[in-house]
Amino acid sequence: MQDVVRSRTSETIDDACDQENPVLVEAPPASGKTYNSVRLAAKEGQRILYLTARRDLYAQAIEESEKAGGIKAMVIPSPYRDCPTFADENDGEAEKARKLYQKGLSGEEIHYKPWDTVNTPCQRPGSTCPYLSKRDQLKKNADQIDLLIGNHQHAHVPRYLQGRTVVFDEFNVDPFLTLFPHRTKSGERRNIPHNIVESFLEAVDDIPLADLTDLIEARVRRGDSWQSAIEWFEQNGATKSTSTEQIEITPHPYNDSHQFAALLTCALLIMERVGPGIELAHDPDIWEACDVDPNVRCVRDRNSGEILVLTPPDLSHADQVIALDALPVQRLWEVVLGCDFTLSRVIEREELDRYLDQGLGFNIIQVTEGMNHYSSGRTSSKDRERMFTVRSLEDRRFPIISRKKALDSYASEPWLDQCVMGVDDDEAETDLEGYFARNYAKVLSSNLFEDESVGFVSGSPFPGDDIVKQWAALCGEATEPIRSGDGNSSPLEGFSGFGEEIYRHLTHGQVFQAILRFGRTQNTQKDTTSVYVNTQAVPEWISTSQITIHDMNNNRKRIHILEELLRAKYDEGISWQTQKTLGRRINERLEGESISKETIRRALSDEGISDIIEVRKDAGKGGSDLYQWPSECTLLPYYDRESRANHVLKAGSQAYLIHVPEIIDMPKSVPRQD
Repeated sequence: MQDVVRSRTSETIDDACDQENPVLVEAPPASGKTYNSVRLAAKEGQRILYLTARRDLYAQAIEESEKAGGIKAMVIPSPYRDCPTFADENDGEAEKARKLYQKGLSGEEIHYKPWDTVNTPCQRPGSTCPYLSKRDQLKKNADQIDLLIGNHQHAHVPRYLQGRTVVFDEFNVDPFLTLFPHRTKSGERRNIPHNIVESFLEAVDDIPLADLTDLIEARVRRGDSWQSAIEWFEQNGATKSTSTEQIEITPHPYNDSHQFAALLTCALLIMERVGPGIELAHDPDIWEACDVDPNVRCVRDRNSGEILVLTPPDLSHADQVIALDALPVQRLWEVVLGCDFTLSRVIEREELDRYLDQGLGFNIIQVTEGMNHYSSGRTSSKDRERMFTVRSLEDRRFPIISRKKALDSYASEPWLDQCVMGVDDDEAETDLEGYFARNYAKVLSSNLFEDESVGFVSGSPFPGDDIVKQWAALCGEATEPIRSGDGNSSPLEGFSGFGEEIYRHLTHGQVFQAILRFGRTQNTQKDTTSVYVNTQAVPEWISTSQITIHDMNNNRKRIHILEELLRAKYDEGISWQTQKTLGRRINERLEGESISKETIRRALSDEGISDIIEVRKDAGKGGSDLYQWPSECTLLPYYDRESRANHVLKAGSQAYLIHVPEIIDMPKSVPRQD
């Protein structure tokens, strides 16, 4: 089936290249998206700009172009990758250079403009920074390059798009979305929006607004001062150049200058309410009059004061636009890239389940009945049992994908190294020191687990109600969470309107993408890839099996019954027992306690045991029922040293944590019954 899907992918991408309108190609994993995108550059008259968030795909694209032959390929230079100062490889001021870059200055501006506070020794008289040299080389020879390779942010540079088919590999909003304020890794809040606006208004002499209070009042009244302010922006623009003319940009982290200062100020003037506590600035006519791309959108959360600025790239310079995604939400693609797409599916979603099973050999097993959002980092107390059970069933440790805060929580557990794979390579980039671990935010940009045929995905990546509301607002929609009870602590059932599709994209869709990170190389595709999922946030059209874990330690009397059935089978070879003989054998062994016949009868009829044991109705003496330890099950060692259970009994979709006394002469594990 995989060969058929790969052939369809090739045909779909070829066809998309010849269409007049932008095409969104929905193609499943391992369907040859990268290969077929690169191969387009070999077609006569075609030049390709291939954009991906994954750096490992840069090398793969170069390799594919060499295999195809006759393709001249080049990776677009990056200051972080090619500049010695940005990389902190010289005595220059790397941190200051990076801060200027984050404020909106280009790498070229940082090297050439007289920013006296920044030392860039890579650029001296008589010598040129390697980054700038590569940029100059690309400028001179761009027409001779068949395949340009870069990140999604390079779509903002018109000369890279000119005369090319632009291919966006996977949905990546980061280069187009700016959050104010920005929070650093150390927790500092930088680029606070009202400070940026206040500084801009203070620097402008001829705008009729002295401060933020004046701006808000002008917007409410929509009188002369509001009209005069709008006219000022129409005359001067609300662009980066307007901002830099009014406020000098410096690298100081708390300096209130920013390339979006004018845009933020203008946005606050025209914002309209789109839902409770949410405002949107998106007026194409005013934006155009202010020299701003009409597709720009700004969303403000009144409760938190956060502002999101979405700046889609101008794709009018491209010959054609092709977007590739395994599970796209078309409307989000259109808002982020500012164009209308025609959707073209390689296979229908109803076929994806069969493709995952027959084409890629995926076996997806859920180990919980909850969503497990883990947004605060508080993980479930049952996760220990779940991970140790997977450790036993697979007889190996495994890599893990979860939320960042959840990974931090797991890191504090002393038992984690017994379940999660450790990292042998000190240079391996992971999200949990010493372990093979990734957080959801880095899943799409990582190929860390492509050789692993067993994986564990823990918790849902639900970002919170506010994020769903903000994304809905960017699309011009209002949405509210739907809960099963009163208050924000009640279980979440979904969202109203378009918010539900966004919610499922941010939860179910991201879990699906996490599952696909495992077992994607040729080595692993020959075997089954088993992914254990510790959340119910899986798309409904994906078939999963379920394992329910029972810890028998919470019922000592049931444990006695199971242990006695084990003894009967392996100690004396008398497998079949009645309620009476079981009671007698158990009570002979117990000291200081006893089990009644009624207790045994209730236990044997309880589904916690009846699902495990075999029963012969009326087959014993006097018409009594006979019971024995099952023959078709899997009994494996349980690795949690702190638990009383020392074995896992796997019976169908049930896993029972039980204690097998050492006095029982039995195999360490019963062979699996497939």
